[in-house]
Amino acid sequence: MITFKKVRWKNFLSTGNTFSEVNLTTAKTNLIVGTNGAGKSTILDALTFSLFGKPFRKISKGSLVNSINEKDTVVEVEFSIGKNEYHVLRGIKPNKFEITVNGQLWNQEASVADQQKNFEQNVLKMNFKSFTQVVILGASTFVPFMRMPLGQRREIIEDILDIQIFSTMNDNLKGKVKINSEELREVDYSLEVVKNKIALQKEHMMNLEKRDKEEIDRKRAKIAEYQQKETDNSTIVANITQQIEKLNKDMKDYQESSAKLSKLNTYLIKLTHKLNTCKKEHEFFEDNHVCPVCTQELADDFREEKIASGKNKVDEMTIGWNDLNTAIEQEENRFAKFTELSTEVNELNTSLNQTNYEITSIRKTINDINQEIDDLTKDNADAKAEYETLKSLVGEKKELASQLEECRKDKDTLSVASKLLKDSGIKTRIIKTYLPTMNKMISHYLQSMEFYVNFTLDENFEETIKSRYRDVFSYESFSEGEKARIDIALLLTWRSIAKLKNSVDTNLLILDEIFDGSLDQSGSSELSWILRNFDDRTNVFVISHKESMNDKFERTIIVEKPKNYSTLHEY
Repeated sequence: MITFKKVRWKNFLSTGNTFSEVNLTTAKTNLIVGTNGAGKSTILDALTFSLFGKPFRKISKGSLVNSINEKDTVVEVEFSIGKNEYHVLRGIKPNKFEITVNGQLWNQEASVADQQKNFEQNVLKMNFKSFTQVVILGASTFVPFMRMPLGQRREIIEDILDIQIFSTMNDNLKGKVKINSEELREVDYSLEVVKNKIALQKEHMMNLEKRDKEEIDRKRAKIAEYQQKETDNSTIVANITQQIEKLNKDMKDYQESSAKLSKLNTYLIKLTHKLNTCKKEHEFFEDNHVCPVCTQELADDFREEKIASGKNKVDEMTIGWNDLNTAIEQEENRFAKFTELSTEVNELNTSLNQTNYEITSIRKTINDINQEIDDLTKDNADAKAEYETLKSLVGEKKELASQLEECRKDKDTLSVASKLLKDSGIKTRIIKTYLPTMNKMISHYLQSMEFYVNFTLDENFEETIKSRYRDVFSYESFSEGEKARIDIALLLTWRSIAKLKNSVDTNLLILDEIFDGSLDQSGSSELSWILRNFDDRTNVFVISHKESMNDKFERTIIVEKPKNYSTLHEY
């Protein structure tokens, strides 16, 4: 919560070189009175100038300087937020802008504009507009909400909810819609013109192309023949490749036959040698009875044993020798098969290479013919130039079509935005969202003032007023005092909604000349009673020229202007 504590000023408007000071927390209800022109509303300008660098009323900065002293204009305000104490000083001639937080200067390195922006966003959490909505209610031109036309009522609420920006956006949008419509028509027309040009250009080019069409058709027919040959040869290549793959797979079963055959022949030579040796030894014992070395006669038992064992060895080795020869014969057959397959693969590879060469030749021939066709086209200078013209037109058509699509998308977007920004669009949605809260607050304030009626506003801000007995009333049917209760309940509701909308909470409420309007004596008394019984956190200041009301306020500040300078007196 922002608690405003003190404001003071000198050489400001009609105030001289002596500070005028108002303590903002001394009393709950405060009356500021004075004659017209005495300077009652100076406090409003001092507050807004100190905080935002501009007065509440439409007064130029130069006119804020006292016209007699013409210099040393100073305005100061003190307030607290939580535990932090703030002091703001703003001056003219010389220009000054100082913010002190707990006795320390704050953010003096920044420019005045940046310092002000930072101050509003991070300290006050409100700008000039929201301040005037939350802190200052009414003005010298104050008209009760219920006496305003419905259109003005809506403007007030839109201002409080800070949604008038949507009206500004809608006004700007109308200009964009007009521009979009004009652009859409222009692009659409240009696109149709280009389409017609393209059609005429194509017809013209067709006439030019007839000169070489027959020759080109003949060459293209020739290309088709060669392409068929290429297709046929490609089929042959595929078949040959498939055969080679199959033969290579079959060869895997025979590729080791050469090595096996070599090993088997080696084994055969060794076995043959051993077999011959065994045969000779067996034949020796069969044919001889005497040892050739020692010439002694061989024992019959020994000789017979040698003959028998020799025969067994010869028989066994003969069987192995026969088996080995059979194996060699089989492996020779496998080797022969491998040789046959290898020869067939070599022949197929030769055929494959020849066919691939033929395909390469065919492709070269096709390329040559295509080049001839290109040359025929390029040789026609007129046709080439016309083609470039057509290409340019097609590019232009594509670009215009893209522009048209973007324009249509923009139109759709603008149409949606237009619907949203109308009074019946997003603004009404926001208002409908806040209406239940508004009506609840109005009822709360009316009940706190012991005025027990059911007062509700609809989305058009037309009222419905019913008593607790369901009797229907109108605003104009009430007394001035009852109207005053309704008026103040509405004003306090707008203050609360503004606080809620802008996240602003403050102790200060200033009512500017509300008592000086159409309120009679009874109405003034009722309003005074309301202010006296308002919540304890709010310090209310009423600006008026009715000095007779001072007995209804805890504190009265009289503003006088003797000898051309405004002065304040308090009692």
